[in-house]
Order: sequence, then structure tokens, then C-alpha cells
Amino acid sequence: MLSHLTIRNVAIIDEVMIRFGEGLNILSGETGTGKSIIIDSMNLVLGERADRELIRAGADSARVEALFELPEDSPVREMLRDLSVEDDVLILSRELSSSG
Repeated sequence: MLSHLTIRNVAIIDEVMIRFGEGLNILSGETGTGKSIIIDSMNLVLGERADRELIRAGADSARVEALFELPEDSPVREMLRDLSVEDDVLILSRELSSSG
């Protein structure tokens, strides 16, 4: 389960950490409040093609980090069996640099 998403220097976001709870989590708000940036950031950390234009104006880089909690019976553990999963947590991160 996704438990935390940290976004730094993506589009208009300087830095934000979002905590997700169990069950349904909903992103809502007025137009222009950054909902699509959160979705784009999640896609980025999951491997979607990166665009340097996502880097916040004036910043040298952007970074997104997602923290997933993996219970003992999670099917993801089997896919990651060759990796070491410590404390039932998987952290995915991605950094974009303005220099490429």
C-alpha cells in the first residue's frame, strides 16, 4: 500500500509530503491546485517517461519518492524476492536533473 509520497521541485510544488491512509483516498480541490501534478509525480516515480519541463522554474532538479508498506503476505514481495525488503517497506525514488 502506498503510504507516503514526497514531491520536491515538480512544476509549481516546492516541497510536499502526502500521507495516505488505509482504504479510499481522494484528491479533491479547485482547478489549478495541483491535483494533476500529484498524479504526474506518482506516474514519474513508477517509471513513466520523464520530461525535464516538470522541473520547477529556478530549480536544478526535481525528486519524487514513494513509500510503500509491504505486509508479509504481499504478492509484491514474491516479485522482489531477490532484493532485500527491510521493515516491510519499499521506497521508490526518481530524480530529474535539468542538465539531463
